[in-house]
Amino acid sequence: MKKVIASAAFGLAIAGMASSAQAQDIAYYAGLGAGAVSVDYKATGIDQKNASVGAFLRFGADVNEYFGAELRVGMTGNDKKSYAAGVVGASATDLSFSSPVFVSYLGKFKYPVSSDVDLYMLAGATTARIKGKSASAAGTFTQTQLKTGLSLGAGVDYHMDNKISVGGEWTQYMFPVKLNQGAVFAAGSKARMWGVVGTVGYHF
Repeated sequence: MKKVIASAAFGLAIAGMASSAQAQDIAYYAGLGAGAVSVDYKATGIDQKNASVGAFLRFGADVNEYFGAELRVGMTGNDKKSYAAGVVGASATDLSFSSPVFVSYLGKFKYPVSSDVDLYMLAGATTARIKGKSASAAGTFTQTQLKTGLSLGAGVDYHMDNKISVGGEWTQYMFPVKLNQGAVFAAGSKARMWGVVGTVGYHF
């Protein structure tokens, strides 16, 4: 609950900064990002960090040349790995972790290097449904939990013309968050979520 309240407060702060920004028409854009977007899992004796392909839709507003805000809705692929008998359970086990859906609400702090190129930093939060799956001779089990965490990132945008931009970025969507023990998640286990992607945007 504290994280949700903190995220809401951050969102209100972004809104306040936007409303007090110097007068310029707000410029809207939409687009997508795709690349390595993964959920990592860590528990006693396990540190699973296999990259998977993921993607998101992005909707943003540039308040001025230095500040904007962006909303993302996306999903990750499966971070899957096989373990020998005795590591996770009595028999060989396949573990996979993913986020079937995540939502990020981000402030975007930009620095125009030239008329065509912007460097930027992202700060905000992500709420994600973390899904774990375990398959072994004992059966197949799944477990999901909704988690919210701090998001930070950095990237570059290249404006091909007044309408189209392309770029690339790294984002830590969620720093390690504690998972509740259950059918898949072990006691004391944690998950984190990150992405390295290419982006494209259409500016209205």
